[in-house]
Amino acid sequence: MEDEPNSTGTLRSLDINRIFDLLGDQSFPVDTDEICSAYDDVEVTYSGGGSDPLARVLRTSGSQTYQTMDDLRLSILNGVQRNAVGRPRYSDRDPPVVADEYDHWRSF
Repeated sequence: MEDEPNSTGTLRSLDINRIFDLLGDQSFPVDTDEICSAYDDVEVTYSGGGSDPLARVLRTSGSQTYQTMDDLRLSILNGVQRNAVGRPRYSDRDPPVVADEYDHWRSF
């Protein structure tokens, strides 16, 4: 995917975890337009391939005011492509088995 660089002529491509590091010093509350303006040179890269400008990722949720870093982080995670967060509908944990907890109470 090709994106136009900002006025300095460069894009900062960062994986999603580095985006959160970059935003760590952000003061709150802050709105979508302010974040998009301040970080217009940032592109989110996905481990599965591809990338999106941070502004595009944030604008999938519309214009918002973020009260905390957690609000902003959630908006970013909700706005990234599916391949950014691993395999859809996959968990590396076994589902709980209801009977396991009480099997030791039964007498046969």
